[in-house]
Amino acid sequence: MITYEVDEKRLRFWKELYEKNANSLKPNRISGRELNIYFQKKYSAQNYDNVKFKEVVHLNSMEYFHENAGNINDIVSYTLNGDIFVGIDLKTGFFHIESNDVRKFIPIFDDLFITRGLSVDELRNFVIVGQYLELKGL
Repeated sequence: MITYEVDEKRLRFWKELYEKNANSLKPNRISGRELNIYFQKKYSAQNYDNVKFKEVVHLNSMEYFHENAGNINDIVSYTLNGDIFVGIDLKTGFFHIESNDVRKFIPIFDDLFITRGLSVDELRNFVIVGQYLELKGL
């Protein structure tokens, strides 16, 4: 998750990672349902049945996935420790995390990002691929 201003050096680093690994990468994105199962097994979260939060997740999913986005009934949401809120679109695998303290949810975001994997479209974006490979330690 990018939480800082990205400079030219970082962009070059991601581009080098991308160029070095692009030919060996294959789409490995899992479904939203699979991501949800992973999340439920790994994290001690409680269901968070908040319609407004689910609407936010749904609208963000629609922004990224347009016609492929599910509807609000495809969104599941959770809370961790009462101050981290996670929503997952079961149809697209899009996830959204909120907290007053960004530092608390960065590790969760990064974990879900790596676990979800990359789609064909994402594999064409050197910034996304570079972040993914950096987080995986490659």
